[in-house]
Amino acid sequence: MAPHASVATMSLGSGPEQRPVSPRLALPVGGWLAHHAVGPAWQPRPLAARDAARGRLLALGAGLLAVGALVVTARSRARSRAGQLAGRYARALGQLGCEELDVRIGGIRALERVARDSPGHHHPAAMGMLAAFIWERSGPRWPPPGPRGQAPERPPRPDVQAAITTLGRRRTERDLGPVYLAGADLTDADLSGADLTGAVLARAVLARADLLAAKLVRADLSGADLGGARLTGANLAGADLTGADLADADLAGADLARAEFAGAELTGALWPAGGPVPAGWERHTGSGQLIAAGTGADDRAAARQPHRERAS
Repeated sequence: MAPHASVATMSLGSGPEQRPVSPRLALPVGGWLAHHAVGPAWQPRPLAARDAARGRLLALGAGLLAVGALVVTARSRARSRAGQLAGRYARALGQLGCEELDVRIGGIRALERVARDSPGHHHPAAMGMLAAFIWERSGPRWPPPGPRGQAPERPPRPDVQAAITTLGRRRTERDLGPVYLAGADLTDADLSGADLTGAVLARAVLARADLLAAKLVRADLSGADLGGARLTGANLAGADLTGADLADADLAGADLARAEFAGAELTGALWPAGGPVPAGWERHTGSGQLIAAGTGADDRAAARQPHRERAS
């Protein structure tokens, strides 16, 4: 029998009412059976699919383990670094209390490095310790008095000056509070270019100190002794100088905007040209120094001499 006739005689049911099956129905059914029996040609076999899924899971697990190892390593390194910084900080504090001058200066340098390497935690603590060191040790002058107990110029001890310099060049944006040096004796100290923004220097002794181009914005200098100090080009905007002694101080080129001078001693102070003069004072035309308003001609001429010499 020809193939066409074989396909045409396929039927459904039995008996006299058999109905022939159309070739158009037979072919899709065969394809459906083949598809579900062995699967399409592009579908991977079940074993291969399981192997591929297992491989992907293993790769994912290995990646997660690697990430976890990196996190653990990073935390371990952070703890180790924090421990090293704490150890360096403790050693530096120990050096500050040493009797040898060179060791104390080394401790000051070490504190500065710790503050630089640990801005969040150790910077405020290190700067606070330096301020306390200055306040505590600023009394004894350097060099020691001579046989007659006289020394015309006695700047701070070298270790105190090193601490002052370090404090003046700190990163102020890392501060948590103002520098506290109230009542400290900083006579003849070198504070040129120091950043003492907002510092508390009330009643501090800064006689003849070099504050060239120093930043003293909003600083508390009430009652401070600044007699003969060099404040050329200093920024004193908003500073509180109530009751301060500025006799013979050099304020040429200083920024005195919004500074408060109520009750301050300003005799002989070299005042910025064109700057507003506090009430009760006037600027001498020739010398540029301040004299009390309403003084006579003799007093005006005497303004050219240092006030402290005239007082003696």
